Amino acid sequence: MTRLLAALLLLLGSAASVAHAQSASDGPMVLTPPPDDGTAQPKPKPKPKPKPAPSATTTPAPAAQPAAPPADNGPAPIVLYPSDDTGAPASTDASDWPLPHLRPTPDASTPAPVETPPADAAAPPAEIPAAPAGPAAAAPSIPTVGGVPSGNPPPAVPTVGGATTPVVPDPPGVDSAFGAFQRGFYLSAFGLAIPRAEAGDHAAQTLLGLIYEGGYGVPRDPVQAVSWYTFAADGGDAKAQFALGNMYLEGRGVPADRAKAADYFEKAAGKGDVGATYNLALLYLEGQARPQDLSRAAQLFQQAAEGGNADAQYVLAQLFEAGRGVKEDQTEATKWFAEAARLGHIPSEVEYAIRLFNGVGVTANEQAAAKWFQQAADVGNPIAQNRLARLLATGRGIKEDHVAAAKWHFLAKQAGKTDDFLDQVVASLTDDERQQALTAAQRWPATD
Repeated sequence: MTRLLAALLLLLGSAASVAHAQSASDGPMVLTPPPDDGTAQPKPKPKPKPKPAPSATTTPAPAAQPAAPPADNGPAPIVLYPSDDTGAPASTDASDWPLPHLRPTPDASTPAPVETPPADAAAPPAEIPAAPAGPAAAAPSIPTVGGVPSGNPPPAVPTVGGATTPVVPDPPGVDSAFGAFQRGFYLSAFGLAIPRAEAGDHAAQTLLGLIYEGGYGVPRDPVQAVSWYTFAADGGDAKAQFALGNMYLEGRGVPADRAKAADYFEKAAGKGDVGATYNLALLYLEGQARPQDLSRAAQLFQQAAEGGNADAQYVLAQLFEAGRGVKEDQTEATKWFAEAARLGHIPSEVEYAIRLFNGVGVTANEQAAAKWFQQAADVGNPIAQNRLARLLATGRGIKEDHVAAAKWHFLAKQAGKTDDFLDQVVASLTDDERQQALTAAQRWPATD
């Protein structure tokens, strides 16, 4: 992942777009954080941790409308840069952004939960461990595909109950093994999947790979995961191809091999797998496992973006913004930032807010911009907190409130976003007002 990040930084230079590969249940990847900028300058980041939900009181801005000519006598745009900003992107420090990834790989030091069978079938099912919020949040949907794998017999695996259970066919459209897995009954899922996988059911083989990869109810074993994924992938299962591509990309259970990873992503992408399409696009952007081809990368990002991948939407927006691999189009850039923002992609929320405020590729709307800054600030984004503080200090798009501005400034400053202008706002407060702001910042994110 670090090499991929470095390669892309070298590729795109000062307006760099940083991307990380996705894996089957991680979340999507990201390119760059949004520019720390309120100007209309075109400027052209991924592992998942659950992202806090946006504030329930924040209403997302309406859909982007085609840009309108600026009014002759309208107010000058507010300076969204802190006074010491230089025009560079907001940050390339990963600590500033939640870094989504494909499948969260459980910490090897933490044993996977072991199932306790329910007392009766009607008991409320346990929840599967949550995947990160966003487009790749749910466990992969594994279709039931028949067929017998070629090659050697499957690896030896533990059996449930001391013997392999005979295969009991599911009704049409039902996958009882995956259903048990989704409800958190991992040993039951394992026991149901074993005979089916041995009989050549690629969906069951993929499920066993997932169980071994994550250590769900059994010891984590990436080598076993690769074995089962390989049977399913060679049998044509797109989810297994995507998962196996990630195993090769990250060197888990097999030696790292970016070329093989790209081959499996290509196969899965050809079957419409959105995550694989996104990863493949990154490899074309990087230019190692595949020849660098910005046009092909942009085409794949477009496919993944249209498939609902927020990270692909974010990357595609940056490509349109900078005119890399596609013709520069600020309206299209704003459209895709808006699409990703509506899916909860925090860097896109900030970028979309800045473009809304300044009317870049969309009709200027300071009130809507303030709502998007508020939404991103509420989940801890320091750039959004800084921009929201400036709007509150000047009454642009939101009611002027110097105490609230100081609160958000304290939070952003604690995260490293200094701002001389806001320091002056804080200095103008009374001692009581300054203490109110400090107390509110210390209590955040508790409700005021």
